[in-house]
Amino acid sequence: MTVTVIGDFADPLSFLASQRIAQIRSLGMHDVRWLAVEADRSRPMGGRPVDETAAQTAERLLLPGEVGPMPGVLVPSSRAATAAYAESVADGVEDALRQSLFDALWLHGRNIADPDVLRSLVFAAHNPDPPAQPIEWRIRANQPIVPLGDVDMFAVGRRLGLVASLGRGPLTRIGERRRDAWLHLWLHRGAPELPLVLTDLGEAFAGEIALLWLADRLPQGEAVDRRPRQTVAAR
Repeated sequence: MTVTVIGDFADPLSFLASQRIAQIRSLGMHDVRWLAVEADRSRPMGGRPVDETAAQTAERLLLPGEVGPMPGVLVPSSRAATAAYAESVADGVEDALRQSLFDALWLHGRNIADPDVLRSLVFAAHNPDPPAQPIEWRIRANQPIVPLGDVDMFAVGRRLGLVASLGRGPLTRIGERRRDAWLHLWLHRGAPELPLVLTDLGEAFAGEIALLWLADRLPQGEAVDRRPRQTVAAR
């Protein structure tokens, strides 16, 4: 079964959904893809207090081995993070970046709208192995920080962590079209509560119901209280 999950890096329930699809993938049960959207464009870059109701819901739905959001986190705009994720697909590092973005915000309270924080996360996703020498040495020796043998300068920029424009959008047209297509899919469904789960059987589940559906795919999900599943009406 092919499963599409739509989530927002600024949403604690999406943080939980991200953990679950990582487990589902590790078990090889389904083909799962993650699409990122910015559901609330009013969030400031500096962040605002987390929605306590959503955070408490995430805590209530935790399965064994999962982690909830840290208390008191300030949740910033997810616009730049969404752009970075859209660009990361071109290089095949989207899974690593998705997990890094969620962990940075919800486990460590880092501001993922801060350009320096975002660049560091993207750089780490592209360069999981440490360089042969410390970065400071390579700079002093006028050596590249990472291998730059690529004629595509946008690809070089992405490897260095340059993925978002000054307007916090994707740097490339391809990334921009990818981000817009994800948003259009979510809006076409009526902008339901996140996360949104879509299956190739035509099923759609939103919010808590989506998290319970994902839990049903996991062995430890048997501990979750059962409730009637409701699908999101297709539009």
